[in-house]
Amino acid sequence: MENVERLEDPSPEELRELAQRLRERGETHMSVEIDEGDERAFSTLERVGFRPVARLLTVELEVLERDLDRSPRGESFGSVHVQTDDLPAVERTVRRFVPLLPGKSKGSVIVPPRNGWISVYDELCDRDPSALPRVARELSDGLGLVVTQFAVEEGAVGRYRIYERGRMLDEYLSVPEYYGPLPSGEVVALAANPTLVERLTGGARRGVREAAVQAPSPDELPPPNEIVTALASAMGIEGAEHGYARARDVPGAMVIDR
Repeated sequence: MENVERLEDPSPEELRELAQRLRERGETHMSVEIDEGDERAFSTLERVGFRPVARLLTVELEVLERDLDRSPRGESFGSVHVQTDDLPAVERTVRRFVPLLPGKSKGSVIVPPRNGWISVYDELCDRDPSALPRVARELSDGLGLVVTQFAVEEGAVGRYRIYERGRMLDEYLSVPEYYGPLPSGEVVALAANPTLVERLTGGARRGVREAAVQAPSPDELPPPNEIVTALASAMGIEGAEHGYARARDVPGAMVIDR
C-alpha cells in the first residue's frame, strides 16, 4: 500500500495537518499504520471514519508449522463485563459499535447489572475471539470505565484482560506460550497482577492469585472454563463461564438480533 503514514497516539490536530498535506498533493484518501494491539490509537482513528483494509502479519516458520498441525481442543467463547449500572449507556455503545466489526455479528446479549457489573456477549466474539478485546476496549474507552474481558480459547487456555478508560492495564493467559514462543518479558506480562486486579475490580487479591494458575501446557492445568470461572468469582463477576448462546437464556437478558 502506497503513501502509508506511521502514527503513534494520533491527535485530531495531527490528523488535520496530515489531511491538509495530502490534499495539497492531490490525494483523496489517508492510510495510516499503527502497532498491533494499540487499541487506543485504533479507537481514535475508527471514531473519525478510518476502516481496516489490510493487516500485516508475521510468524516464525516453526510456529506456523506447529500451529497448522494443532487442532482446537474445544470451543472458544468469551464475555465482557462493564463496571457500571448504566444499562442504557452500555446498550447504546453495543448497538453502535458491534455492527461495525468485520465478520457481521448475528447478535448480542446484554445482561443487567449483577454485583455492579453489566455483562455483554456477542455471537461474533465467540466465532472470532479477536473481536472480543475490540468490544471490551471500545466499551471501556467510550464510557470511561473499567471493563474486564474473559475468554476460553480453543478449549485449551483461559484469558482475561482488564481495561480502564480504553487502556489495557492487565492481561493473563493460562499457558503464556500456547500460541508460540515469547520473549521472557512478555511471558511475565501474561501473569496476573492481583494487586492491580484488586484495585480495579474490588476483587480478592488472594483469590485472584490462587485462581491465576499457569503452566507450559494445557494438560498440566484444570480445564480453562474452570480457570476463567474461578478468576471471575475472585473478582466478584458473574457469567464468565459461558458465551453468547447460553447468555440468551439468562433471566432478564436483553437480546439484540441482527
